[in-house]
Amino acid sequence: MFDKVFGELTYDYDWNGELELNWFGEVIKVDLVINCEEDEKFDDLQYQSFQKFIDNWKEIESFLLDEILLYYNDLREELGFSDGSDKNYPEVTSVKEIKEMIELDMIVIPYSDIYDGRSVTMAFSCDWDAENGLGVLLVNEKIEEIGYQDVAF
Repeated sequence: MFDKVFGELTYDYDWNGELELNWFGEVIKVDLVINCEEDEKFDDLQYQSFQKFIDNWKEIESFLLDEILLYYNDLREELGFSDGSDKNYPEVTSVKEIKEMIELDMIVIPYSDIYDGRSVTMAFSCDWDAENGLGVLLVNEKIEEIGYQDVAF
């Protein structure tokens, strides 16, 4: 199916497509998932969530790595690895270093009734936790939560 906003999509438990994003100067392709049943229509809030995300991507990108770096360092301390005892959790002090440790895999447009406002989630793979990954929830283009990748689902 072709959607005027989301582009070419196929159905496999959700609607799936692909999105090109400028990721810090490099154009990357990521999976795009829109939560919706096969026989239902996307709703206005899902379209708005996606469009506002795209329109504000440069601003989101500008604060995203700072917040992920804070999350990483808090997690590292919480897990007791701030002493350098785990090679998977090295000391990281810059956004350049944290950027090298993550890869954006997926953008998800959730069902509209899950969060209060326009919502988009982002799923990343990360060097420090290959099993659980990294997830970011944006509500109204602001970070609401950062955690394991299940935040994105």
